[in-house]
Amino acid sequence: MKHHRIAAMALAALFGVSAVGCSDGSHGDGNIDGNIPNPGIIQANPLPLVFRDVAVGDSATIKVRVSNSSWGALKITSIELIEDTDDDEGGAVEFRRVAWPETAELREGEFFDLTVVYSPLDQSPDKGRIVIRSNDPEKGEFTIPILAKDSAPNLSVASPIVFQDVDPVTPQTRNAAWRLSEVRNTGDAPLKITDIALVGSLDFSVSYPASLDSTDPSTDAQAAPTLLEPDASFPIRVYFNPLDRRPAAAGLVISSNDPDSPQHTVSLQGNRGEPCIKLNPEDELDFGAGEIGFANRKTITVENCSVGHDLELSSIKVTAAAGVFELDGFSGASIVVLPGESANLALTFTPGANVVSTGELTVESNVPARPILTMSLVGHGVVDLCPQAIALGRLSVSDVLRQYITAVPLKTVWLDGASSMDPGGSIQRFEWSIVQRPVGSTARLEPSNTHPTPSLFLDIAGVYIVELTVYDAQGRASCDDTTGRVVISALPDVDVHIELFWETPGDRLQSDTVGTDLDLHYLHPDGRWNQAPYDVFWRNGTADWGTPGDLDDPSLDVDDTDGLGPEVINHDGPQSGLTYEVGVYYYADKGLGSSYATIRIYIDGVQSYEHLDQYMAKEETFLRAASISWPGGVVQPINEVSDGFPGQ
Repeated sequence: MKHHRIAAMALAALFGVSAVGCSDGSHGDGNIDGNIPNPGIIQANPLPLVFRDVAVGDSATIKVRVSNSSWGALKITSIELIEDTDDDEGGAVEFRRVAWPETAELREGEFFDLTVVYSPLDQSPDKGRIVIRSNDPEKGEFTIPILAKDSAPNLSVASPIVFQDVDPVTPQTRNAAWRLSEVRNTGDAPLKITDIALVGSLDFSVSYPASLDSTDPSTDAQAAPTLLEPDASFPIRVYFNPLDRRPAAAGLVISSNDPDSPQHTVSLQGNRGEPCIKLNPEDELDFGAGEIGFANRKTITVENCSVGHDLELSSIKVTAAAGVFELDGFSGASIVVLPGESANLALTFTPGANVVSTGELTVESNVPARPILTMSLVGHGVVDLCPQAIALGRLSVSDVLRQYITAVPLKTVWLDGASSMDPGGSIQRFEWSIVQRPVGSTARLEPSNTHPTPSLFLDIAGVYIVELTVYDAQGRASCDDTTGRVVISALPDVDVHIELFWETPGDRLQSDTVGTDLDLHYLHPDGRWNQAPYDVFWRNGTADWGTPGDLDDPSLDVDDTDGLGPEVINHDGPQSGLTYEVGVYYYADKGLGSSYATIRIYIDGVQSYEHLDQYMAKEETFLRAASISWPGGVVQPINEVSDGFPGQ
């Protein structure tokens, strides 16, 4: 057996920056221009560098490609070639550096090649390494091993393959998010591939394009080559089709005759958990025609579409002629929006002349992919008076119309826009919109949002804000909506108020009439789960607990069987000295897979407990969520998950 040398040798390191390329196609997961503050992710291929069967006096050359797989800039501060053996014959080893940079900076998909020349001086075993220091948060000092071995195949694939932030897949966007990589045989013997398998998240899939230049996945093959000659390679396309925004991970396991790595795993990562931002409207806020000298007001909704990270709005600015477009009621302090929630930005348009005015809204945030968002502002000043929206509402048991309403959950509010006015004519069209509702609410306007007097069912506790825009015969929108909003506070008026709602990633249309069925359970200490009379749930909607009569009896007041929820249980007058329990049962998945349940408990009208997104893997999964002790209403989390009802 021959033994050779890498750095205990005349080893020359030749460095050159290749033509910068991109490893992605136009795949819909975001290409961002400008300075991006988050750090890069370093990759190298091949890894390690393996020289095989190089005789003393001969030389061999290998190129290693260094690339950045992150949206952020990869800032390399040093690149060093190190020999790890020092027993060479003939004295010290010489390193030749050709155009070796001290630093480098790569954006997403950019790369350069390092060329390493191995010239062994003797037959002793050799090894070395390249050390690259950068701003990669996990691999700040990245090492590329260099080895000298006898002839054998060597499989090399860059890892990890990362998708930073991809929207949940729809039929229109399936397979739109993809990245290209390359499987290479860097050894001196044929590489036989016996299997390529995906393990982990089902959100990932692969196909095999004809070349790394391919941008059309429809032409890809579905099977990989089974044999690679030395220095040969084939491309592989990895797709990410997430059902939600939760982080996903998988492994691409390649089985081959590589003696050092017979099962080589490539890490696949998706939706790594960065903050996420969405604006509504997205690109332009059009105030339409507004009366000269009057403030016309509109609202922009900023949504945090991440499931696990806070969205911080660090700067919100309007660029326009003085006084024309302005932020209304914004203090200038940063705003933090919790995962899944939203914030409203109010803007005013005050035209000074009969001209079209334009401006720009700039929102800066902590979203790595989109740190700066801009929105166009446009409005047309007119002399004619614009219509005025007057929105009012009333409870179903009252005839008094109000702009601010306090109610209890499970009541219906009737909205009324009939008092809206148009000084130059008559109101021709009504347009209602729900600009705020509690997280988990599925409340909607009935029979439609264009009806002059729609209704709104308050399905869970929290604040609801409904906004009205009216239009005149010329299509001009109402230009002062200070009177065009109804604010509804739904506060429980019972001792114990419990809410359950859920999300099912496999249900592509959760608002239809086909969906999963989760059940809310409320257990008396003398009872057993799923058995009347001491468990209140869908089959036992109420029970006579405590004193005779129904004044202190619990009741299931909302039962949902087709996805989302909510389900609601109320209990007034719990018995002193007892501890009750709250549970959730996954009754039917309808073939749609796992769900995520959220439970809220209100004591005397105040939210005392919230358990977000409890994973319910399958049918017949049960969650013991919490206990409620009376008097005092002390809520104690339990959070125990089991197969089936406990004790049965």
